Amino acid sequence: MPPIYNLKYYHDSSLHQLNPRMTAFKTYRMRDNTIVGLFQGERGARPDLDFVVKILVPGEEKRAITPTHTFWIVDLLLKIPQYRTEVREIVQYYIDFYQRTLPFESVEQRNTYQLETVEEIMARYTHIEQPYTLSLDYVATLIELFCKNEKATPEAYMFNNLLLTIRDYIDGNKHYIEVLQSAQPGFR
Repeated sequence: MPPIYNLKYYHDSSLHQLNPRMTAFKTYRMRDNTIVGLFQGERGARPDLDFVVKILVPGEEKRAITPTHTFWIVDLLLKIPQYRTEVREIVQYYIDFYQRTLPFESVEQRNTYQLETVEEIMARYTHIEQPYTLSLDYVATLIELFCKNEKATPEAYMFNNLLLTIRDYIDGNKHYIEVLQSAQPGFR
């Protein structure tokens, strides 16, 4: 049976927000049926290229929300006891991706962007998915998109620092609390 979504937020194969009323310029469906939508943002050095991520999980009464970094961080933390090596490899993969990726140069490039990393991550690491956690394609999609978005503002660092912090935690150089703290909005 196909998943049922709140029709206020998901219809015509697109995610919608109600206030202000807007349709996502890009919508992805994850393996766990979470809908990820990208909406026009207004921050950073290039507000025209900025985007806001909203997600919607199946359910007639569910609402589209903006996920915090805590969502994917906690998911990776849950996987570490059983898959420390694999999570370390994924985090390092995205640290390397962050270093080499370039910001979007135009609204058209942003709006037509095809994810570059998710297919490879899924091919190599699907075995680390666990019941009652986020799907790995969701985690990979968010990390890739946040890497691209942060690169649009040269002085931005929070997301890159978050990747480095979780790697340091896996390596035994940061405390669990430091990882959770670094994922909080506004943490410096």
